[in-house]
Amino acid sequence: MKKAVLTIMSFMLLTLSSNAAGVGYVNYDTVSKTYSLAKKYTTDLNNKVNAIKNYTAQKDKEVANAKTPAQKANIRKLALAEIEKKQKDYLTTRNRYEVDLTKRINAAAETVRVQKKLDIIVNKDSVVAGGVDVTQAVLAILK
Repeated sequence: MKKAVLTIMSFMLLTLSSNAAGVGYVNYDTVSKTYSLAKKYTTDLNNKVNAIKNYTAQKDKEVANAKTPAQKANIRKLALAEIEKKQKDYLTTRNRYEVDLTKRINAAAETVRVQKKLDIIVNKDSVVAGGVDVTQAVLAILK
């Protein structure tokens, strides 16, 4: 009985080994720096951050030039409300961009996985050893 179980297990192991196509990985850092849409999204988000910084600097000057404590308090109050609105817009936009990019990258990675007959594609940061770098193939599909 033991011999039959060992024979079956050995056969299964050999079958699984011969059917295993391998593991691919994607370097998301390279994708985010190379993919044109990711670069556009990054630029857009950086512009939003710079707009918040510029607005804050402008309001700081207005506060410094205000004549009375009441004027200063009013400027601060209005500025704080506007800054919170701009920050919320930034976060909403960033989340929307992240979801969109993740969806596009995952779809491209799935296409590459099927084309290259890989078992799985993971993030490069998850790889300890081995695997096939499919970053350029994913980028080619994204472009």
